[in-house]
Amino acid sequence: CESVEYSVLLQKKEAPRIFVIAGTGARFNSSMVRFLQQLFYSAGFHTVGISSPTHYNSLVSLSKHGISGYVPYDVEDLYTLMRWVKEDVEKTAKVSRYSVTGYSLGALHSAFLAKRDEKDKIFNFDKVLLINPPVDLYSSALVFDSWLAETGNTKQTPQQAVNKFIESFTDFYRTNHVGRLDSSVLYRFFNTLDANDDELRQLIGVGFRVTAASMIFTSDVCLKAGYVVPADKTIATSEPLLPYFTAASRISFEQYFDEFLLPYLQSREAGMTKEKALAACTLTNLGGYLRSAGNVYVIGNDDDPILNERELAYLKDVFGQRGAFF
Repeated sequence: CESVEYSVLLQKKEAPRIFVIAGTGARFNSSMVRFLQQLFYSAGFHTVGISSPTHYNSLVSLSKHGISGYVPYDVEDLYTLMRWVKEDVEKTAKVSRYSVTGYSLGALHSAFLAKRDEKDKIFNFDKVLLINPPVDLYSSALVFDSWLAETGNTKQTPQQAVNKFIESFTDFYRTNHVGRLDSSVLYRFFNTLDANDDELRQLIGVGFRVTAASMIFTSDVCLKAGYVVPADKTIATSEPLLPYFTAASRISFEQYFDEFLLPYLQSREAGMTKEKALAACTLTNLGGYLRSAGNVYVIGNDDDPILNERELAYLKDVFGQRGAFF
């Protein structure tokens, strides 16, 4: 618990507390998490920012399985951390009730956390807010991967796009005062590029691939699986990691799922199939619960690129008046 990082903003008196769950690959102090913490703090909440289970610190310090991308495992890790944080924070702050929110992948996790808490009733969440959730983790990841494919006027292979991104960002990093690498820094970097829509779409795909590469590398090292790094290899502190990162960045999420995550799940869960694993990572798996859970709300966008028409319609149908779409 001591090596797991999270952030808190506490009111001076008794107040409700809300957990803010980060999106894919993001830390507890990413710009979006900090924004949401400040927003809810100004509304009178104690706030706690929590890293995504896909962030390397969570994988190394928190993950029971040393692997990420399978929602039931990720949610169990988050629930464990939230219980620790509950005990820690309540030593100094009085809490009247609990809520949870998250954006993107963190929103998906928030829905599953609400369902998970129905079993143990540790938090009895007052409100659960899903901000731009994917309906299907796997299909949304494939959207990002598809943006890396050779399209439009880019005429680049996925690996060429990744290499170009690394070179361009390295130059940006060297010539700018970058204190912390997060989404706001990447946004500044994107604004320096003279890129058309196809190239920007591909850059977003690169950003997702870079995040996935970090997750894959960390899991591989933790499990000594030999997927990217030889299983018998001990990486010295001073050893350059770029060759391993380059290898990991060639791996699509689909490959990671089929070649790494699914075999691991099958070694742990009797009768596990790809269909079962994929179904366990979707909001449709919670359809009955979400329809009846009057404390769960969603905020989304009609043109969210990670949702297809069927998934958007599903959210609107399930949440009804508890949904707001812009």
